[in-house]
Amino acid sequence: MPYEVHEKVFEFVLKLVAERGLVKGERIGVDASTMEANVALRSIVRRHNGDTYREMLTRIAKESGIETPTIDDLIQLDRKRNGKKLSNEDWASKTDSDAKIAKMKDGSTHLAYKPEHAVDLDTGVIVAAPIYGADEGDAVTLDPTLAVAEMNLAAVGPVPTPEDPCDLVADKGYHSRDVLKDLDDSHGDPHFRAATEPGLLTLAWR
Repeated sequence: MPYEVHEKVFEFVLKLVAERGLVKGERIGVDASTMEANVALRSIVRRHNGDTYREMLTRIAKESGIETPTIDDLIQLDRKRNGKKLSNEDWASKTDSDAKIAKMKDGSTHLAYKPEHAVDLDTGVIVAAPIYGADEGDAVTLDPTLAVAEMNLAAVGPVPTPEDPCDLVADKGYHSRDVLKDLDDSHGDPHFRAATEPGLLTLAWR
């Protein structure tokens, strides 16, 4: 189903749990994970010419003097090749252009997405669940995630205000100079103000 359908269902369920007092909107925790996309890494192609990874290796093999390279030749060539790196600037999936090349927690490399969750820490209810490219950093996605959470909270009632701010807790991956600078430069209309603790970034969101 389209993403918009999932959004509508999410809004409907959030309203139901809010009517039963399960959305406090006082303490919000934000964290992200990496989720493997439903597409094989071998489906990637070069952005500038559409070559598959195998086609690229075959071309390199021929340029090195191997006229009819075998699979074993290509494997050996790939192992010895200098500067071997899969970057999102150079490669993309033919079937899922939004999926990004990323290293998973187990060390493997896959095409993936980054789901990020904003959770009501008092009840465990998810109040926002946007999805980003797996190559986007936590400090970059924090603000748009807060914007989605604010919109969803406003729809069900307990929206944070300057007089009654919401505490936001995130791990140190969300702590960056740019995030803190944005807070200082917000001129009276910030989403949150920051105070740091060991290992955590604790924010009063307003």
